[in-house]
Amino acid sequence: MKPRSWRASALSSVVVFFLCSITVHSSSWQENIRPKLYAKLNSRDYQSFSGTLKKAEKNESVNDYFTVMLYTHMADEALLVGARNILYKLSVEELRLRQTLTWYSIDLDRESCLVKGKSVQECQNYIKVLQQYEQDPDRYMICGTNAYKPSCRVYVDERGSYVLREDSPGLGVAPFSPWHNSTAVLVNEDLYAGTVADFTGVDPIIFKEPLRTQQYDSTQLNSPDFVGSFSHNDFVYFFFREDAVEHTNCGKNVFSRVARVCKNDKGGPNKFKYSWTSFLKARLNCSVPGDYPFYFDEVQAVSGLIEGLYGQGPLENSLDEEPPEKDAIFYATFTTAPNSIGGSAICAFRLREVSDAFSGAFKEQRDMSANWLPVPEHKVPQPRPGACSNDTKTLPDSYINFVKTHSLMDEPVPPFFGSPVLIRTGLVSRFTTIAVDPQVGTTEGKTFDVIFVGTSKGRIIKSINALSSDSRDKVETVVIEELQVFDPEVVIKELKVMGGGLAGRKSLGRLAVMSHTELRSVAVQRCDRATNCGDCVALQDPYCAWDVRASRCSSGGTYQDHFNFLLSIFEFSRLDLKHGQKFPSKRYQRISFRLSSRGRPSFKSTSQILIWIL
Repeated sequence: MKPRSWRASALSSVVVFFLCSITVHSSSWQENIRPKLYAKLNSRDYQSFSGTLKKAEKNESVNDYFTVMLYTHMADEALLVGARNILYKLSVEELRLRQTLTWYSIDLDRESCLVKGKSVQECQNYIKVLQQYEQDPDRYMICGTNAYKPSCRVYVDERGSYVLREDSPGLGVAPFSPWHNSTAVLVNEDLYAGTVADFTGVDPIIFKEPLRTQQYDSTQLNSPDFVGSFSHNDFVYFFFREDAVEHTNCGKNVFSRVARVCKNDKGGPNKFKYSWTSFLKARLNCSVPGDYPFYFDEVQAVSGLIEGLYGQGPLENSLDEEPPEKDAIFYATFTTAPNSIGGSAICAFRLREVSDAFSGAFKEQRDMSANWLPVPEHKVPQPRPGACSNDTKTLPDSYINFVKTHSLMDEPVPPFFGSPVLIRTGLVSRFTTIAVDPQVGTTEGKTFDVIFVGTSKGRIIKSINALSSDSRDKVETVVIEELQVFDPEVVIKELKVMGGGLAGRKSLGRLAVMSHTELRSVAVQRCDRATNCGDCVALQDPYCAWDVRASRCSSGGTYQDHFNFLLSIFEFSRLDLKHGQKFPSKRYQRISFRLSSRGRPSFKSTSQILIWIL
């Protein structure tokens, strides 16, 4: 066919083509994947909040050490921001100040702090624990450092005013220092916390009044850094990194842990009445698989628990079928040790496999010079240590003594999907924190977890596992965009997705990005930066789809609108398709394209393939 007649035939025909990405299968190791979109945000792209102090009153060398909690009550959603001596309530969209609560340490506590050798700035009240009562959303538990004398208060929001209802010591709940890593979760009326219980910071603790981990017992907690916690069913889970006692004979090494305690644990009998009877911990394994796995040993942050569909393909709308079973998973960021090869990774973990690790063999060291080995099953007492008991006060001594000395499990928790979902190597920056917008629905009828990770250089990386909807044991990483939110010398400390988490929603949320001194709110997507259909689809962003009627890249497409919105997320990346090949009717998207001056389909990147049928 002559070129001119080929062009005429193409223009007069209904043309269907597919936009795919080349898949690299050479190795399980993931190269630093380039983002589809890189943007340095300017002041028009975000809203900012840095406190209420005037610049003339503010010492720029002093940090406020912001702590953020997402407040939700009926249709109202807001941000609660704990800072130095003050609590802010902000609107989600504009970060507009709605309410404030001041809480200063009394003069006596500040003077005592100064006498102990701390600075004037250290001897302030930094709010570090913000928890909302689930059954009474207008009621809050707030804890602060209180000039190195931790204290907690319960406030009730009554018609826009905070009313103090309770005041209690915060020892074992809030840290002494504003820069100490700690975590807390409120379950019904009980506050579970992971922090330190002394002025010097050498007594780590997992605490629920009056229960605690064993004091100065390195087999339970060995210099931990807590990074997160959440509750699920009968257990409360804690996440931290610590010096690995099982590796002591081979040198010092830091491992990542998940620990759990039973919610109905009331302590043991007699002298064990203040001790956990259910505390167990296991290693979190985030590594590149192979004969010689490469480990990312130090967990830095953990997402909340997500219940979603994985490995089950597109959503079916049939009312006759049973709804598919959901998996409970969480994501975490990891780094290598500071003195090793620079690298960061994100791994997902399934709660079922966490439970399997706690149901497996225990680990023990018979003497100081011996290796840590699994405990034979016949030496494990019954009932099995770590399981939830209806009455922990009646447990036998053999049970209590065993769980006290055998808190470590033998098998680590493997990563869900079989490998990390994102890897970055290099010494320039490291992953610091994570937030996930779960189960975002697409026009294809699939759902994806959109992962936002903050870095030590003021950037946010947004990515997905493009195979998560179809497979539970494979990873195909798509880095959608990389945003320079803060200056490169600013570390991103915390992320929160606001207004997200609803599959197939019409409206999209925003992302709260926090440093020690500033909070910024940015949109979760930048679909409008794609100006044509090819660029829009090439983003592979679950938020974005090409609006056929409006001829623009839109953020409003859902599965219900799939005839009007076009999106493809690795739909054909693993098919070896050739020119003119037929496709299964259920697996193609109809999209239009513009011809180049030579009458050929045009595309900008060699990593994109256009496959068309005439």
